[in-house]
Amino acid sequence: MNTENNLSAKEFIQKALIKEIAKLINHESYHFAFVIMVQGLETLGGFLDNKPLKAKDQSKLRFSHAINRLMPQEYAKFNNNHVLYNMLRASLAHTLTTSRLVFLTTKNHAGYGEKHLQKIDDKLILVCEDFYDDFTKACKRLVEAMDKGIISAKKINSEFYYTF
Repeated sequence: MNTENNLSAKEFIQKALIKEIAKLINHESYHFAFVIMVQGLETLGGFLDNKPLKAKDQSKLRFSHAINRLMPQEYAKFNNNHVLYNMLRASLAHTLTTSRLVFLTTKNHAGYGEKHLQKIDDKLILVCEDFYDDFTKACKRLVEAMDKGIISAKKINSEFYYTF
């Protein structure tokens, strides 16, 4: 196995989550940017517990931990009783679609582009670029916690291997 391309957890967050998602957004692949970001939130949440990163049956808790501890506070109120997990993360991960109660959009949309984290007609509006900004801040908060030793060294020493 070629291990020259191994990445630490912090490098993985910077490269695979922050930079790769930025490329999707820059190429106007907004839908898939959302898909990766919600999966990425679950991954970030995986660094917040004491279980192995690939522990089974942790999706809901890990997504919620990331929402509650790393994302801006406004998100937590939409995830009460894991609602945001069910309407957004689980739906995008399993069917590549969202619940009818979530409206994904971009800043370019004339009607909804400035309505991030607002509810209109009982639909939660998520603007990709704003979600990405908040997601990036969450990534940086996690990396800062790693740098300060708040997140266990066991997780930091995990390595991810790539051949690209």
